[in-house]
Amino acid sequence: MKDGQAAIPAKFNKEVYDLLNDVERLLYFTWHMHTDVLEFTESTAGYAYDLPDRIEDASTNLWGGKLLHPDDMSLLESFFDQLFWTKPDAPDEKKRAVSKLRIKARNGEYLWVEFRLLIYYEGFLPHTAYGCICDINEQQVRQLKLQREIEYDDLTGFLNKAACRKRIERYLADISEETKPALIIVDADGFKAINDTFGHLFGDGVLKDMAAAINKHFHDTSIIGRIGGDEFLVLYRDTKDDLSAMKKAALGLIDELNRNYQNKDVRLPFSVSVGIALFPDHGNEYTELFKHADRALYESKSNGKNQYHIYQPSLIGNTSVKSDRDPLHTADMQEKAFKDNMLEFIFSFLYETNDPDATISLCLSMFGKQFELDRVAIDRYNKTTNQYTNAFEWLSPNGVSLRADAHDKDVSDLINMRNEMILSRYKPTPYGVLSLCRDTGKAGSEYQAAANYLRVHSFAHCRITHGTEDIGCLGFESNKAPRTFTKEEISDLSIFSVLLGNILLVRNDDHSVQQENDHLRDVLDHMQEFIYIVDKDSYEPIFFNQTIRQGIAGISVNQPCYKRFHRYEKPCKNCPLSRLSREGNEYIDVTLDNWGAPTNTRAYNIHWEDQRNRSLALIIQDAF
Repeated sequence: MKDGQAAIPAKFNKEVYDLLNDVERLLYFTWHMHTDVLEFTESTAGYAYDLPDRIEDASTNLWGGKLLHPDDMSLLESFFDQLFWTKPDAPDEKKRAVSKLRIKARNGEYLWVEFRLLIYYEGFLPHTAYGCICDINEQQVRQLKLQREIEYDDLTGFLNKAACRKRIERYLADISEETKPALIIVDADGFKAINDTFGHLFGDGVLKDMAAAINKHFHDTSIIGRIGGDEFLVLYRDTKDDLSAMKKAALGLIDELNRNYQNKDVRLPFSVSVGIALFPDHGNEYTELFKHADRALYESKSNGKNQYHIYQPSLIGNTSVKSDRDPLHTADMQEKAFKDNMLEFIFSFLYETNDPDATISLCLSMFGKQFELDRVAIDRYNKTTNQYTNAFEWLSPNGVSLRADAHDKDVSDLINMRNEMILSRYKPTPYGVLSLCRDTGKAGSEYQAAANYLRVHSFAHCRITHGTEDIGCLGFESNKAPRTFTKEEISDLSIFSVLLGNILLVRNDDHSVQQENDHLRDVLDHMQEFIYIVDKDSYEPIFFNQTIRQGIAGISVNQPCYKRFHRYEKPCKNCPLSRLSREGNEYIDVTLDNWGAPTNTRAYNIHWEDQRNRSLALIIQDAF
């Protein structure tokens, strides 16, 4: 051995122990828990922590003093609960406990440490604990930095989508019944035009402005995340039965961001739209609240943008406030949505409410108002009794009900005669098995008493079938004659009858999900529009209907829709997919020129068969 070289110990002795302990910088202590005195086994002067050698009333001084970081009080509370309120399994046991906290250092900063305790009990009460403080600051700071990189958005500093959802779900799981938070979605209006016109760097600046405004109005009481390119999510922690503060913050945000951005000679408008769902009124869990907030956001967008809506349990008709002009009347918006996009309206409402009966009732009223009918009704067929019984009915002020309790006298004979008049006219057509009459005054003298009393002067009825089974009929009836039912009316009558027979009226029966999807596939396959379902991430179609298959020969597989159908190398100009939210119920209505002519196109989110792990959209384009 050379001079000055340390001798190699022959075994693990006290010298090795002390040297290893010096590397880890452990500070040992005894906590006399029965007297609440904590004593360190050596002087704390050689350590970075701002600690005395002895702490009287240790639990009080740790809790109320300045030794620990104030933000770690919840961690300390959990640690104390573990020490003092959790009884051992047997008397006179010993138990281990560990906690990570921040201790104040002599330079005024706080350092992460790990408290490690071995607790001895006298009976079931903690008596003495032997422990150490381990310096873990470097690794904890590194871990927190890595966690922040994983959980936070670099541009805005807000939580990313996954982390935001996780935080909100954790918060909702732990809140008391008295706490009433609100889930708020903030989405930019006009950002795409700004980003495309002024460039991505300018667009990033706009998003930072937007984030700063959101933080200004909501940071004190909120969990905030960026969940999309220009879409943000806010969990307003508690409305305390008073929505005024939350509404004030939302309106303040909208007013602040209602502005114009200018670059050289180009000036473009910018604003935000907001959708709000309230806990527990609109849901008890994240998914339900998000769906309803997203629906409210759709209403803000539909009604002119630059406003907020609070969700109401109906497809259209939310409480709204905007900063420039009043929204259109609720009923008008609802009827317009139904008229423009009947199929999307029905699917969206059914998806939102999961209530087939409410969907049916709403659709009957929409048909009645749109086509100026006096009675729209569904009769269920009972093959055992060979009788039709009214299941759903909508009446105009001039309509007459066929329900027995609606009449002062027995009208069963008149109803039977009316039924015979309709049944006698059923025949197959390209739109299904229909019974049509433009003027019942010419239907035969035996039917006139029934037609006049029940005010059925013209009608269009369609059989509702499920497979080969007759399950009822859908009827459009009018007090006017003569009345010719248009192609649009007959088409909608037929389509809704198919939906009734395959989805709405049988939804609660004992049929598998796969059967329901087969029926939906069959409905879409027989529509005359171009219909396809697309993965929004890859643009790959997972279904396209017969109209497309017949019109395009040799369609390649495993290609995005723009290449598969149109031979483009990038998505179609003005493609609606990028404008759809990930989980919302809104529909996007645009005009595309991808079939060789301007084509009205609608898109909305859909769940399809066993593909619920994918984000899918249903695309419907007018055929020509």
